[in-house]
Amino acid sequence: MRPLLLHMHVPRSSGSSLHAWFVTALGAASVAQASSPDEVAAATSGGAAPAVVSGHYLHGVHTRLTGRDYRYVVLLRDPVERVLSLFRYIRGLPGHSRHADLMRPGMTIPRYYAEGIPGSWARNGIVGQLAGSYSALPPEERLARATEHLLDERTIFGLVEDPQPLLRGAAEILGLAEVPPLARVNRSAWVEPGQAFGGNDADLAAIVEHNQLDMELYRRAQAHLAEPRPSPATAPAPRTADRLLHRALGWLR
Repeated sequence: MRPLLLHMHVPRSSGSSLHAWFVTALGAASVAQASSPDEVAAATSGGAAPAVVSGHYLHGVHTRLTGRDYRYVVLLRDPVERVLSLFRYIRGLPGHSRHADLMRPGMTIPRYYAEGIPGSWARNGIVGQLAGSYSALPPEERLARATEHLLDERTIFGLVEDPQPLLRGAAEILGLAEVPPLARVNRSAWVEPGQAFGGNDADLAAIVEHNQLDMELYRRAQAHLAEPRPSPATAPAPRTADRLLHRALGWLR
């Protein structure tokens, strides 16, 4: 039996697009959804044998599998771009638990952080999800554990900016003859320059300040993916905070 693919959906990192890619390639019956270890266990028990289990769960759900081989599949997005997209997305999603907070009059991203509004998604959420804990471990241990899990031989990961290596790896495991294209779905609304969460310098600087672990993990992911490339000149250079700020201003709008 082929390994089960555990698609760990990092919020606002093209996870919905990757889920749709699996459904297109395999059919809806072969792709289960889950959001917790219990749901992963239920989706793979009682004779059920999906090829993929996709959801916003934390790393560690593999411990609930009953002897089946597995691979984690993770798409990572530039941390500043990801969090800015999250703020925009939640403002347009009334059912989200943080929607009312982000809709307060005069709310800005720096104010959100300054007021200590709860929400692990905006504070090193990638590291927390990959480490299997958002806050129970000291920051250095969370980063170390997230790095270990990301670089583990049972993890296939890629970057939103270049998902093709991940798609090829997943297609090989699934036995697909061709690699289907990745359609972009569930995109956050475009924001007029000057509007709330439009990506001004203060917004982006606040995201950088509160997501240092995610930024370091992303740099490590970039460096690891660049290693096997034949020519160092073609490898993507790790982004500094300054490059993140200037790139986000011009690209995200």
